[in-house]
Amino acid sequence: MPAGGPGGGTVPPGPLTWGPNRLPVPVAAAWSAETLELAPALTIHPHGTGLAYRAERPGDRDRHGVLWLRCRDTPGQGRPQFRAMHPARQRAAMLNRLCQVCAGPASRTSRGWLFLVQHTETREQPADWPDGVLCTKPPICLPCAALALRHCPHLTEPVAIRSRKPRVWGVFGGHYLPTTDNRLTQVPDDAYLSYGSPTAPWFVAQQLVVELQRCTVIDLVAELAAA
Repeated sequence: MPAGGPGGGTVPPGPLTWGPNRLPVPVAAAWSAETLELAPALTIHPHGTGLAYRAERPGDRDRHGVLWLRCRDTPGQGRPQFRAMHPARQRAAMLNRLCQVCAGPASRTSRGWLFLVQHTETREQPADWPDGVLCTKPPICLPCAALALRHCPHLTEPVAIRSRKPRVWGVFGGHYLPTTDNRLTQVPDDAYLSYGSPTAPWFVAQQLVVELQRCTVIDLVAELAAA
């Protein structure tokens, strides 16, 4: 199967399961068989103005012109990579407000869409937290939020937030820089990049980032009990 484009990855109709205990696997999660197509496809644009693929396809760039990581789209093959997300499926879920676990509609009430984020230390939180939080995890529906609380090993200190205005902010990924001999070197640390940044031509996006605005921290257990 060809690599999925950044805006149209295959989104399964529901969560897959894995292992003898049939653990639910979020549709946005990557699988080990979903190999990346980066090197040697990545090169310097012929005009020297940034990055390009040697044979670019429609959908390799988003509407802001940012280049996206190519990745095979074969959910269910191999082992689930719970800490990683598939670029195309993550972006599709985020743009369409789909649940990151089952790909159905994410939970939305008068207080906004439901997101689960990791708790940060109080001393690191600005006074208006969680307004302005940058989030790479797509929203979630209530039944799948209950599943995540029970099964997700990486959701150690979850905070349930409803956002009335989750605004597309930019992307998460990595920078590449040209060398004196016309090669590319990757900047060691991944980073967040806001749309409109002057370094966007030298960036490969892996995940879409939204800024959560008009937020309310909710009691998820109470909402689940009332559902």
